[in-house]
Amino acid sequence: MKEVICLVLGNVSTNTYILKEKEHCIIFDPAANPKRILKEVGSCHVDAICLTHGHFDHIQAVDALVKQLHCDVYISEADEEMLRDSKKNASIMIEPFTVEASVHHYQPITKIGNFEFEVMEASGHTKGSVLLMIDDLMFCGDVLFKEGIGRCDLYGGSFSQMKATLKKISKINKDYKIYCGHGENTTLYDEFKNNPYLKEL
Repeated sequence: MKEVICLVLGNVSTNTYILKEKEHCIIFDPAANPKRILKEVGSCHVDAICLTHGHFDHIQAVDALVKQLHCDVYISEADEEMLRDSKKNASIMIEPFTVEASVHHYQPITKIGNFEFEVMEASGHTKGSVLLMIDDLMFCGDVLFKEGIGRCDLYGGSFSQMKATLKKISKINKDYKIYCGHGENTTLYDEFKNNPYLKEL
């Protein structure tokens, strides 16, 4: 049985998730405080770090964790450039940094150990934002929030692309549990009913 642990970390209260099953886990969007993340991981083997996109508040602990865990890192090909550039990842607004770890790119079906994700391209918040879906779980980064969406005015953002992404999401016929990058989690069917950006499509 899969278990999802949420840690709210960093200076903009980003949700970092740990998906555990048996003795293995995946870390999503390690925002900060690698010691806190490692404490929650415990004795689990970390199969990978999965990034929903390249903004600073979702990647700050990547290098420290890779140094400790020697695990793979996944990000979309379109957002890899953000890891290497403090202007593009927006860390220049607070404290500039880049990620040095080498990365793998997602495929439409990405298998990591015993975890198998369906990966949907979801540009708008960034060029390479993705939705990562496994069973009835969706890790959406800053694409969707409870009754909202991510901002589109930073590097790589596009409201027209976000609208196209929302149209794709509106056609999903499964009530995923949505694990958002910030704030409360929700479900897809609740967002169909209550999210003004989806209701207006």
